Amino acid sequence: MLRHYLLVFSLLIYSVGSNAQQTGQPLPDWQQGQLDIHHINTGQGNATFAILPDGTTLLIDAGAINSLDWRTNKPRNIPTKPDNSRQAGEWIARYVRKVLNFQPKPVIDYAIITHFHDDHMGMSLNVTKRSAGGYVATGITEVNDFIPIHKIIDRGWPDYSYPRSFVSDSMVSNYRQYLNWQVKHNKLAVERFQAGRSDQIKLLYKPATYRDNFEIKNLMVNGEMWTGQGSTTRSLFPDLSTLKPANYPNENMCSVVFLLRYGNFDYFSGGDIQGVLQFGAPAWHDVETPLANVAGPVDVHLLNHHGYPDSENGTLLASLRPRVLVIPAWASSHPGHDVLERIYSEQTYQEPRDVFATNLLSEAKTAIQDFLPRLKSESGHVVIRVAKGGNTYQVLVLDDTSESFRIKAVHGPYQAQ
Repeated sequence: MLRHYLLVFSLLIYSVGSNAQQTGQPLPDWQQGQLDIHHINTGQGNATFAILPDGTTLLIDAGAINSLDWRTNKPRNIPTKPDNSRQAGEWIARYVRKVLNFQPKPVIDYAIITHFHDDHMGMSLNVTKRSAGGYVATGITEVNDFIPIHKIIDRGWPDYSYPRSFVSDSMVSNYRQYLNWQVKHNKLAVERFQAGRSDQIKLLYKPATYRDNFEIKNLMVNGEMWTGQGSTTRSLFPDLSTLKPANYPNENMCSVVFLLRYGNFDYFSGGDIQGVLQFGAPAWHDVETPLANVAGPVDVHLLNHHGYPDSENGTLLASLRPRVLVIPAWASSHPGHDVLERIYSEQTYQEPRDVFATNLLSEAKTAIQDFLPRLKSESGHVVIRVAKGGNTYQVLVLDDTSESFRIKAVHGPYQAQ
């Protein structure tokens, strides 16, 4: 009964407040005490931008895919959103600057690169645009051309040697050239993401105000996972000395994973981790099942690996039990039909769930056509707006065909668990 009254009260606040979200209108500015999580759709990979309750800003990934598919060496021909007049990194930066228009000098306080794939950091091949430092401007390196970044956290700094050297990788080499130049000329700080910590990403402007009800917990990176106790961790992967190089952990398995908590609200982000084993793969390739012991339940879950068929196993979903799931889709394989079957199955978990996709391609729609009526969105920027205190939140779908920030749909408020 108390939850019912809280939800009714929240509805009244949203409907009469000066900052109310209305379909057809531009997204109202972030307000002090709110938590905004923007899943930005450029059609070129992941980019999530969060404004934390005190105004601290956090960018998670800045994808810009290679124009050639590495598997087929054929053009991908995937349109950039809103259009092809700019690269994805510039569109991300413009989006960020617009949502930070309340700041005199917009900055990104933290940027996380979850792992080293083009749809999460930007591909330098086939790109001619260069920055002042001589490196190729793509993805995160292009974002920084348009808006200052104070600190970058990734899984490889400073040596980029696990599980193997990236010396011959043009994408990571370009990224490292960018880091070195920005460290030298613009005082960029760079750190390696450390599992088990809850103080690596912290509020910078009014930390005392939210000390007791805000936290970002680092769950896993490079197979090193928080145990659920204190800051202790354990390794999920075998010692590399016991493996042949061909059997080393793949890049997706090494992704950064974290849990954001604000009041009663929880948000899970797992990069491209996997949990559905290929035939003959060793059990340790499933990193979702161990995470299920320390990660749930949550209110909002950004799907792992774009909802690709090797992700979102039933054990993790049953632990997270998300009320809202966001699919950062950009390819014809996002999401997999089997993944949606697990997500919607009441055998996985009983509670209701709403699923939002950022960019379903026509081929993907054909493959999952029986699920289309159940999806809450097929395209658009998906914004999670958490009310002050973290007890309720809304999901707002924004038009991605222009920079209007026009609200296409409003869902909620939802009661945080």
